[in-house]
Amino acid sequence: MRTFHRWTRFRPVLTAVLLILCGPTSRVDRADGAATGAEQRDEATLRKWIDALAVAESGNRSWIVHQDRDGRYYYGCLQFRESTFRYFVEKFQFAPNREPAEVMNLIYDCAFQKRLAARMIRQNPDNWKHWRNTAGRIGLPPGAAPAKDLAATDSPVE
Repeated sequence: MRTFHRWTRFRPVLTAVLLILCGPTSRVDRADGAATGAEQRDEATLRKWIDALAVAESGNRSWIVHQDRDGRYYYGCLQFRESTFRYFVEKFQFAPNREPAEVMNLIYDCAFQKRLAARMIRQNPDNWKHWRNTAGRIGLPPGAAPAKDLAATDSPVE
């Protein structure tokens, strides 16, 4: 029985890694028109990363609500916190004519969450840090730099 639980714990991570390496990608909208070959490759890699992120976070299930040990709730396939979701929806004007309650209904739309996450990463590749633990398991999105170890930068040079 212990072996079963040990293997099931790693299945979402393994699936996410396989999706990044060779899996299909979802459609994530691109804001601008024509892109170069390198930009298209980065965009395809970003789509795969976001798909892998959804699998690792929630099994790609849009209806998931998770309460963490700290009491905070996380919603949808990418496990957004309500405050983070609302902030970025407003920042990118993804739902300009909707009431606050209507915006919260969008948190369960997996395709919407993926478009939002793609825009977040495109706008600032360091936004991967909103999924720090999962990114540590599946890798970083294209263009992202690893988090700097603050302890290492504060130490004196000898």
